[in-house]
Amino acid sequence: MGKLQANAKSHRLKNSGGVMPDRLGTNTALMKMFYQAEKQSHETNSGKLLVVLLYLWLTQQLDDVLLHANEKPLTVDDIPDCHKVKNSDTCEAHRFKNHKFEDGKSWTYYARATITQKGDKKFEWQPIPNSLIHIFKPFISNHSYNVPWLTAAEKQQLLNLLMAKWRKPAEIEHFPAIRKQLFFKYITHCIQKDNQLSSLTKSLLLPTDIRHHRHAAVYQQKNSEQVRAELFHAQDRYLSRLFTHANSLGVSKLLTLTFSSSSTVGKATLPNISLLNDNAKRNIPADITSSKVGVSFHSKWVGEDLEKYADESVCYGSTRLIPESKIVAIFSHLHDEITSSKPENKAGQAALIHYHNLCANHTALLFILLTGMRPTHAISINKQSHYDYRRTTVSDKGFQREIRICDYLRQQILHYISLQQQLSSKLNLINDLPWAWSLYDENNQATAISAKSLRQFLYQRANGIVPYVLRHQFAQSAATSIIHKLTTHQIDRLMGHAEYGEHLGSDHVFPASMKQQDLFLDSLPARYGLKELKYV
Repeated sequence: MGKLQANAKSHRLKNSGGVMPDRLGTNTALMKMFYQAEKQSHETNSGKLLVVLLYLWLTQQLDDVLLHANEKPLTVDDIPDCHKVKNSDTCEAHRFKNHKFEDGKSWTYYARATITQKGDKKFEWQPIPNSLIHIFKPFISNHSYNVPWLTAAEKQQLLNLLMAKWRKPAEIEHFPAIRKQLFFKYITHCIQKDNQLSSLTKSLLLPTDIRHHRHAAVYQQKNSEQVRAELFHAQDRYLSRLFTHANSLGVSKLLTLTFSSSSTVGKATLPNISLLNDNAKRNIPADITSSKVGVSFHSKWVGEDLEKYADESVCYGSTRLIPESKIVAIFSHLHDEITSSKPENKAGQAALIHYHNLCANHTALLFILLTGMRPTHAISINKQSHYDYRRTTVSDKGFQREIRICDYLRQQILHYISLQQQLSSKLNLINDLPWAWSLYDENNQATAISAKSLRQFLYQRANGIVPYVLRHQFAQSAATSIIHKLTTHQIDRLMGHAEYGEHLGSDHVFPASMKQQDLFLDSLPARYGLKELKYV
């Protein structure tokens, strides 16, 4: 395989929609971890070690543990002090709490670190995924407040477990297993390839150096509740695909957490719990099964009463995005301006050219809004690079890519071409530019629409708003579309976020994917309240 082909294959493997990690190999590594914990914890509560390990694994804190261990030996100080806190306590690193809902049922939350738009580190409460609640909820309930789960000796045993060579139990000796470091990165690899997880949420979960389309997240916007809900469902998908497969293998006894009576922290001895046991999952609070799963709460003393409050919501992502109603208003006013500026039959040359330029800029703005094109790269279509104005190729970030044109935009382009032909005939104008729409200056010379001229045109009609806002609006519409829901890969494709080789042959192999994108594009005019506008 040549260098370019290998590079293209590597990009496709990292892309959203890529192949998820092997279930059998990952499950075998998971069983090896449980087996090793049981082997080396003779007098210790091995269940406690595994609960902490599961937490570190789920939250991607083991991703580079072996790499760092080679550079600097790990010590017990590298193992965090996990502990239970009250619902009224602040959210800080490695804290856990059980929150009781109004229906009397409870759920476990852990502190998740995130970075705000200002670059500050912040912790937010994140619900434990459904697949692990039957372990964490009784474990948290069995512990006292503000007492570390592991002693120094137990932390050392956990370090020994991380660094030891994991061996297979005899029952699965013939099962293939992935390397320990790959197992530690299982959640991270799933996040990379998850086609349902948005680029914005991925950017909050992945280190900068391994984000595939590193700029895709800046075009979307989500709040804490949306991110929390997305991550809750994503983590459960990653675990469910493993546990469902493990159940089919009949290896429940190899994935059991053993809680001995030697625990110095627990209030009582917990029974052994199988990782695959889903009996406790049936007792789910209504708020966890509904759209409210993203809302987290804290308690606060008001006088002598303990009252419940929703946690503060933080906004992530695009700083350019404006309310969709403003986009609707801008194009509605522009529609009215064009209608009222339509020249009479005896109008002079200046009025005709002014009207033409107004319509050309309108077409350019529609093109950006309905295709998501970068207004600094392609503001018009090359006359020689389109297919009946249904598809076209544009130069974007140094390479040619195909974009698809919705029926409404195609109709508006055809209306503009009719206007251009009529104006050229009436005023005997010559336009040798390669662009489908352009402007005429005061000397009746055809000039291309530039990013600067379009920005000035829009700024005069919507103070403070630039054409790039329309690209952000397109991305947000794609991310929030419900009826014609798009995958992360499809959104990246529409936005032009791609690495070499990612889309080779995909249009021909998966025509259904392109049809879904076309349905989404055709839904945008109605979403923005756009009406057909005949320029002639």
